[in-house]
Amino acid sequence: MPRSPSFLPYCRLCDDIIFCPHNIDVETASDEQIAQAFDPIEQGNPKYNSNEYALGFFAAIAVSADDVSISLNGHSIAQCREHALMQRFFAVIELASAPFTPSVGPHNFVSTESDFKAAKNFKLTGPGTIGLSSHHGIHGNENEDVQISGVTFKDFEVGAVSLNNVKGLEIKNCDIPNNRHDVPVLGSFSAALKIRPYLKRLLETNPGYSMTLGGSVKSVEDVYATLASHIANVYNDVMQYGFIDPVTHPDEYQLFNNPHQVIDGPCYVFLVHGKGPAVGGFGEEQATDISALSADVSIVNNNAQNIKCFTNEVLATVVDGSVQNDARGAILQFYNASDTSYIGMNEVSGQYTYTGNVNLDAQIMVAKAINDVTLGVDNVLQTNVNSVGLDLIDWAEGKDSSYTPKFRCNGDSMHHVIKGSIMIRVEDCQGFIIKGNTIDNVDILSEGPLPDELCVDYHKGASSSDGSDRMLADLRGISVAAVSAYDDDLRDGNDASTIRSNTITNLKSEAAKLIAGVDVQGVSTGVDLENNYVNLDRTAFDSPDDKWIGLRLRESASGIAVKQNNNFVQGVVIESECNASFFLTTTPDLQEIRSGQIMDVLLGIRRIFKYRIQTILIGYKQC
Repeated sequence: MPRSPSFLPYCRLCDDIIFCPHNIDVETASDEQIAQAFDPIEQGNPKYNSNEYALGFFAAIAVSADDVSISLNGHSIAQCREHALMQRFFAVIELASAPFTPSVGPHNFVSTESDFKAAKNFKLTGPGTIGLSSHHGIHGNENEDVQISGVTFKDFEVGAVSLNNVKGLEIKNCDIPNNRHDVPVLGSFSAALKIRPYLKRLLETNPGYSMTLGGSVKSVEDVYATLASHIANVYNDVMQYGFIDPVTHPDEYQLFNNPHQVIDGPCYVFLVHGKGPAVGGFGEEQATDISALSADVSIVNNNAQNIKCFTNEVLATVVDGSVQNDARGAILQFYNASDTSYIGMNEVSGQYTYTGNVNLDAQIMVAKAINDVTLGVDNVLQTNVNSVGLDLIDWAEGKDSSYTPKFRCNGDSMHHVIKGSIMIRVEDCQGFIIKGNTIDNVDILSEGPLPDELCVDYHKGASSSDGSDRMLADLRGISVAAVSAYDDDLRDGNDASTIRSNTITNLKSEAAKLIAGVDVQGVSTGVDLENNYVNLDRTAFDSPDDKWIGLRLRESASGIAVKQNNNFVQGVVIESECNASFFLTTTPDLQEIRSGQIMDVLLGIRRIFKYRIQTILIGYKQC
């Protein structure tokens, strides 16, 4: 458990806070003024490090000092609606001086490890609310001894709490009544916002720069003005109506409108991960470097309900095996999953012609300027993640009619691996307790994967056994992967990690292939499951042919003890692809199981099976 120091400094809220760092006068503001209104660097504010804040105000509160304690004192902190629209990466509280560690993410926020300052011994207490956020309630990397208690988290888009490589974490007695259900835009709008400063720099340094796009010559002035106009139109519509007006602004609606009004990417309540952002697939093996593991994690007595999520599969254009993404890491999008049609290009008799749109024109013009070294590099507008190559640029300019687009599937708008939605996810962690939590009424609105014939290959990682397994609509209540006990000795049950006394009910996803209450994945060992109640759907029971599974133990797991007092209404699935020994017992004493006092033994399992079992120890694989 995190230690309890005498926390200083101590901060106590005396009023509600709405973080809104710029107030736009829409009656007088130009399109460009609206488009750049919330950018602290373009506003010329000397208070903010141009490197750390190059992507805007990433948090309302950034804590980089040690021993900080914040009492919400019955009040709330939230992002304003305007800023939530225009700043799509944000945490109400960031537990570091920057949202990413050095050389990680879409921008190098800090130059060296010493420049990155992560909070240690941080404490946040309620009652009170962490409210509206376009990404996270609380986010952090490399933290130690974090305590969060008695807090209400609501109206977040991605997750309430997300921490990577945390040593000592306690989240307890928190209430999550809902995530955000009125998200007006897709990730494509974030791509428009983030490519705009590059286009503006090109306009300022090379006025008159032009190229052929969609069969006509377009200047940087034209492309920039169109982009700023689209951004301003979205802003004005959303502020006035809450959505993009499809009649007045049909182009903006087609490209940016969010049809489900919930986040269109990964969705969590609590996420604990090892070193680095959780953008890849599920962890298969723990990091061999113990310093890269999260450890001593406690998630206890929290209540989460009314969570809605939707994953939008964005087909990534691939040229010579390389995914084509812009200078901020956004995918060049040529296919619309919502209406299953090409965007930005036409196809006639197997011949593909670039037609473009406001995003693609901006992304490709910036890429061309980077390739011909017309657009310079600095610490604000970094270009190292740009991968748009000359083949794609030549095709867009009409120089290569033989070009045929190829797509890599199973990624979102930033080409993060699609893993479905997970309410409590703990991964690459040594020692955890997930206890007494309630998860109820989760609804996944994702549709199924796009047709396989569109995919030249797949963004691998979500499934170690099948790289083409696309989990858009899959849903898990609790997922642990590549986890272990508090130490290496599994003979002492007191040292085991624990999933205990949790209640998981009413998980819905119409297009899912899998809805699992508890999923133990990867090379996970030393985990006890006790007194959990899982009833995913009142109409679904223990059938081997449906998508509902109360508990799944994946093939790489071992040393997992499941006590008699669990109730997995939709049954248990144990997976094995080799000869294995599964030990079944009716004893209620986990210590007896671990010491080998086994009553019944089932040997030689070679297949995946689904069977209602009261108590299990899975281990001692004979592969």
